[in-house]
Parts: sequence; C-alpha cells; structure tokens
Amino acid sequence: TRAAASAPETPRAWADKSIAIIGAGPSGLATALALRKYGITNVKVFDRVSELRPNIGGGFNLNGGARVLCELGLEDVYASLANDLLGVRARRVDGQQLFEVKVHEMISADVDGREALVSENGRVLCGTVQRADLQRAMASALPDDVIMLNRGVKSVQASVNGTKSSITFEDDAVESFDLVIGADGIDSQARVAVDGGASPPKYSGIRIVFGCTPAGSDARPASEMNTAHQWFADGMYMLCFTGGGDRKEAKQHNIAVCVRDETRRDENTAWRAKPAAKDETISLLRSKGVPQSAITVAESCDRFFDVGVHYHDVLERWSDADGSVTLVGDACHAMPPFLGQGANQAMQDALCVASCLSKVGSKYATTADALQAYENIRKPPTAAIMQSSRFVGALETGAGPVSLFRDVAFFIA
Repeated sequence: TRAAASAPETPRAWADKSIAIIGAGPSGLATALALRKYGITNVKVFDRVSELRPNIGGGFNLNGGARVLCELGLEDVYASLANDLLGVRARRVDGQQLFEVKVHEMISADVDGREALVSENGRVLCGTVQRADLQRAMASALPDDVIMLNRGVKSVQASVNGTKSSITFEDDAVESFDLVIGADGIDSQARVAVDGGASPPKYSGIRIVFGCTPAGSDARPASEMNTAHQWFADGMYMLCFTGGGDRKEAKQHNIAVCVRDETRRDENTAWRAKPAAKDETISLLRSKGVPQSAITVAESCDRFFDVGVHYHDVLERWSDADGSVTLVGDACHAMPPFLGQGANQAMQDALCVASCLSKVGSKYATTADALQAYENIRKPPTAAIMQSSRFVGALETGAGPVSLFRDVAFFIA
C-alpha cells in the first residue's frame, strides 16, 4: 500500500462519529477517498471477499468517474490505467457503416465538454480501464486499516429512536456506526434497511456476455486499440474495446455481446466466470454473421461473464428518515449497462455525498438534511440515465422492424 494522502482537518460535526461503507468496489472506495478529501477519516470499508482479486470483471469506460479521480488527487492513477477512447465506430455485420464518433475531438471542441472532461493538466478524461486494476489502485490510496476484508454483511439496521445504525456480519458479530453507506451494489443489504426490499428488479429479456483477453493479447491490431467497434445484427449487438494503460503488455481486449434471451438469467453480481459461455458466444456470433476480426477477439478471451440485465425502479428515497443509512451507486440506482454509466455515476455519487456530509453543522443542520441534499442533487440525473439506458438497450438488441429502424436511425443521424 502506498502512503495515503493526508486528510484536512476533520469537520467538527464528524470529530467523534464513525462511518461504515459496505462494499469495496469502485463506488465504496471512491466514497472512502472522498470522505478523506473532506477530512472525515473515521471510516471503515467492509467487504465479504478475502482479497481484491485480479481478473475480476472486465473493462469499462471512465469519463465522469475519471473527473472524480482527478478531484481526489488520483489523475496519475487514471493516466496509468486508462486506454484513451479516441473514437467509436458502429457498423452492421455486413460492413455498412452506421456512424463514427471522434470522442476526444468532440470533447475538446465543446465548451461544456472541456470544462467537464478535460483535466487541469490538459488530459481528455475518457478512457477504458480494467475494473480489477482500478479497484486495487484505489485501495492502495487508502491507509491499510481502512479496508476490512472477510467481513460479509448479513443485514443492516437503521437508527431506531435516535440509536446508532448497526451492521450484523455473516459471523453474527454486530457493530454500531453513526452512519452506514451502502455501496454494496444490486443486492444491497443497506437498501433493505432503507426501503425494506420493496422494489424487486424485473428481468429485461436481454442477456449480456462479457469477455476479456489476457493482458498483452494481440487480438486487436494497435491501430484499433483506441477505437471501440460496435457491430449490429438482427436482435444482437456486439462491442469490442481495449482497456489498460499505455504499455502494450497491460492492454486487455474486451467484448460485450448483448442479445435478446427470454430465459431468465441472474444479474451475476459476484462476477462469477462462466467458461461454457465462450463456445456459446462464438457460435452466436457466427450465426449472426459477425466479421471474423471481431470473432477473433472473442476467441482470444480467457474469461467470460454471463449477465442477465434486470430493470430496477427509481427508489422513493435513498436514506432513512434519521439519516443513519444512505446509498450510493448501484445500491440506489442500478442502471442497465448500455450507456456505460454505472461506475461513472457511482463515483460521482461518492464525491457528492462526501461533500454534503462535510457541511453538516454549517450549511446543513443535521446528517439527514445533508443526505437529503445529496439525493436532491444526484437522483434526477441518475433517474434520467436509468430510463435512457433502458431505451438504448431495447433499441440496440431489437429484432425485425426494430432492428431496421435502429440501423436507419443510426445511419441518418
């Protein structure tokens, strides 16, 4: 672990209070780092895993999340891990081009884009990272005693009549905290403490298979590594992209194959690998007429993750009435992955909730007031993205007339 950056003076309202964060994924770690940025250091992060493993999950694009890393003093971490996404090229499987976007050029040419996604050092903040690499790098920026592994959470109890909130762990130990922040994803135990589990997800009828190559793979030529390639067929969509830093030996190529599938599949929140998905996916790609260049990437992948996309409703509230439990990321706004915004929005939640909490005793009278302000800021944009992503997913995997409409719309846009 590298030395963590020193935190500013602790706000008076938090001098003798404790915070627990459930989940050591990017959202939980970003929350811990953001709290430290504002001087709130009596924080523990709990996770059921025994180690932050390499090769868990695949790659994803960071943009708004990259801005958060810069705000946390971790621009160098982003730069070392990200593969710049310079463009996106979309084609039908028969080779007809639907559109091409020069992403970095578009950001640099737009006033709002430059303000949001160009760092003070002039770096355009849009690139692809591997989840495991980012997770371990963020963990290394925290003091050693912050992250508590092998501490799976069984349940969370919100404050009752002014008592502290509490966590019951899988070993039946119980600990109390002034605030519990649920960064525990789709299967959030903290969310149950907020809404009683009243909003079960609904299967979308869309399956996604993610695949990832070993580091240093030559499955994609160097000329394509900074461009994401999209391939559209009837009822199917495939994405090929590359994650990792500037060094060739760190590059990992990724695929995401989205297809209509009415067989209900779970959300695979633990990112369990499914070796059998490789042959299934390659067979599907061949049947849809996907070009061999894209199939080659799939053939080179050594791990696959099979995910059923579920739609989650917008929660009525993100915190309990007393302000003893609150939620960030997928725990409060699990969104379909079709816009690539899950991690980005979660990391923006982290910075926002930490900022609001740091103002308890000054701008906000109570923790509950600060958490309500956080929700008021973050709920509208995340709810809009959740709904937009549903539409995009339905459009991208549409079959028959929907597929035809999609291709025409993309072509003339």
